[in-house]
Amino acid sequence: MCSIYFRCQRVNYNKKDLAENGQLLKIDFIWVNHDHKSFEWLLNLLRQFEEEQETYSTSNPGENRFLDIHLFTQIKNDENIGNVPLDVVTKTWAQVAGNDIFTSLRTKTQIGRSNWTELFDRLISNENASIADDVNVFFRGSPIMGNSIREHCEKFRFHFFKEF
Repeated sequence: MCSIYFRCQRVNYNKKDLAENGQLLKIDFIWVNHDHKSFEWLLNLLRQFEEEQETYSTSNPGENRFLDIHLFTQIKNDENIGNVPLDVVTKTWAQVAGNDIFTSLRTKTQIGRSNWTELFDRLISNENASIADDVNVFFRGSPIMGNSIREHCEKFRFHFFKEF
């Protein structure tokens, strides 16, 4: 798996950091978009990943999850009422339909900006936790968000890799 990273162009991944362990145990795929429609081009792949996770979990009941997907969309909200009406609709839809209203995935799309402190804290504190030194964050996106994520990675002692 690590050798794939070294073939990518325009990426500053450090071979030493990635190759020490050599065994990928868990992926938390985090994707932030301005608009929920921006998720569409990757939905089939994410759906397949969710199905594989479900099959794996059913076949291996004592094993930890190997994949968690976190989707965030920054849909504009009404300044007076915020995202409350939209949040109620999305939660109700998920309870009735069993999937996300925007993506049809089992994973719920979170409305608003991601809280990196809360999200990173969950990565190292839940039952399927990673050791901070074992977490690698691969980022592609705006420099402003990249700087924020890099700062959080430093705080949590995660390794940060940025694609150019």
